[in-house]
Amino acid sequence: MAVAQKPNVGSWTEAYPELGTAPISYEDSISPEFFEAERKAIFRRCWLNVGRVEQVPKPGHYFTRELAAANTSIIVVRGKDQKLRAFHNICRHRGNKPVWTDYPGEEDRGTCQQFACKYHGWAWRAAARA
Repeated sequence: MAVAQKPNVGSWTEAYPELGTAPISYEDSISPEFFEAERKAIFRRCWLNVGRVEQVPKPGHYFTRELAAANTSIIVVRGKDQKLRAFHNICRHRGNKPVWTDYPGEEDRGTCQQFACKYHGWAWRAAARA
């Protein structure tokens, strides 16, 4: 990439007229389409900090996190083997959230043996066996 040299005399606009002096578009900062493309290109491809290990100290402890940037909800749980795991908080059958309070958009935390879909009763063990 070429680096522009500071002009010896005069201003930058005089030295580099090809850059122009018109206002710069800010459409990329307010466009919903650009935001959606940015969300897919950045937030779905990189690590996101969703919590701390102290939030799930023992097997069966879990918390949910709503990730607006990635347009998803996840469950983070500690297994009986002491490993942390994260899963999409969505049932494959009808897209219902297995873990939610009375207000589905709010985050939840607690301890359990299994997660179950409230729509049709499918259940998943919360903590893998050691």
